[in-house]
Parts: sequence; C-alpha cells; structure tokens
Amino acid sequence: MPAVAPVQDALMQSAPYWAAEHEIALRYFGSPERTLETDKLWVGHQMFKEWTGSGVYGPRSTTVATMIKEVAAEVGDLDGHAVAPHPLKATCDKLGFASDELRHYAQLHDLYLLIEPVSPPPSIATLGKLTNGTALTDLRLQHRDEPLGAIAVDLSEGGGLGLYFGIRAAADSLDHNNPVDQEILAVADRTIEDETRHLLGRFRHAQQAGLNSEQWATVSDILRTISHQKLLERNEQFGTVLTQDEVSTVGSQENHTRTVSFLCRHLGFLLEDLEIDADAL
Repeated sequence: MPAVAPVQDALMQSAPYWAAEHEIALRYFGSPERTLETDKLWVGHQMFKEWTGSGVYGPRSTTVATMIKEVAAEVGDLDGHAVAPHPLKATCDKLGFASDELRHYAQLHDLYLLIEPVSPPPSIATLGKLTNGTALTDLRLQHRDEPLGAIAVDLSEGGGLGLYFGIRAAADSLDHNNPVDQEILAVADRTIEDETRHLLGRFRHAQQAGLNSEQWATVSDILRTISHQKLLERNEQFGTVLTQDEVSTVGSQENHTRTVSFLCRHLGFLLEDLEIDADAL
C-alpha cells in the first residue's frame, strides 16, 4: 500500500491555495462590483486556459485543436488495416482528455456569448493576456522537463476545483432567473463532475510513481511554488479580490481552519481515496 504521509504533505502544500481560490469565488460573486465586463474577463481567460492547457500538457503551442489533429493522424491510416502499427491506448487517452477539454472550452465559449451577444469574442491569445497567467505557464513549462517537476505540474492542474466549488457555494449570491448566472452554475456543476475524476487520477498516478520521502519532499516544494503562482493568476483573473497580504499569508496557521474546511466539505472523496484521516489534518 502506498505511504500516506508523503502524499498528505503534498496535498497540504496545495490545499491552502485551493481554499483561497474558493474564497475568491465567494467574494467575487457576492460583490456589488461584479459586472458583465468583469465576467467577460474571467470567463475569457478561463477559455484560454482550457484551450491551451496553461502549461500542464504538451509544448507551448499545444491546444485542444492540435491534440485532436494528432489523434486524427494516429488513427487516420487505420482504414483498411486490421491491426495498427503501434499501440493505441495512448491515442485513446489523448482523445478522451482532448474531448473533456473541448467540452469545458465549449461550455465557457457559449457562456461568453451569453455575456456578450453582440461583439464576437477576441482571439484566444488576447484572452490569455494576464501577467500572472503567463508567469504560471512559464513556471510549469520550466518544471515539466524533469520527472519530479512533471508530477508536481500534473498535481497542480485544476486548483483542486476551488473556483468551481466556490461558485457552487456562492449560489445564493447569483440570480437564478438570469441566463448568465444560470449557465455559470451549470458550467460549475459540469466541470466538477469531470474534474473530480481527473483529480483522483492525478493523485493515484503520483502515488504509483514509487517516490521515496526525499523525492516527495521535492514534489511538495515545487507544488507549493506553482500553487502560489496559480493563486496569483486566479486573483488577477477576478480583479484582485484578495489583498497582497492575504495572498502572502495563505499558508499560515491562521488559515489552517479554512483549508481543512475546504478539504472536508468538498474533497472528502479525495481524502478517502488517499486514506487520509480528516481528523489528523
């Protein structure tokens, strides 16, 4: 059975930042300063992240479209052949992943059109122009070139669903008769449904890597660095609702209760799968 302590440490390096993303969503959707223009900013940047991967997979030029093209090239020559010249499991995995990412992008794309029904959306590149978002992509690409960094980058994807669980928790602040707010809640629910599976898979994959305690410590350090930068991106994406001091003290003891509450309330399925005792957090 995989050791619990190292993976629990890695989880606790990320969880304070996930809980802070949850807090960003609560504040943003409960704020009177939220407008259609600010919604366009966060939805547009989220479209960019889904389309490009934000440094999690593939080279910088990778998009959902290039992944689908790669799959098409890998299976396109199979017509008329009974057996492929290469194993196809990786191709199927890539297609499944690309399909999930395309679905997430499409949901956000259609939400953007609800918010802005007159002018066409700007280019994907334009939507991605957040300083901290570019820095996050650069940081992930920097670490992905070595095995332990690649594991940390993989674990950093999705932010523990902090944003989407935050949207769900902020439901009372949304107008359930407004088509935009209705779709925001629907996007959150559909994303949670997909990403809970992805989150479990990423942690299971990391556990199966056979890392020793020293290697896990390295993964945890890298994960904390990436998670901090990801929070900076999320805060910029939503108009800087957390102060600089709040961001810098996310991992402090004063926020431990918030972190544990987030894990137990929303990620109990992950704690159970990793055999982590919530009372020991």
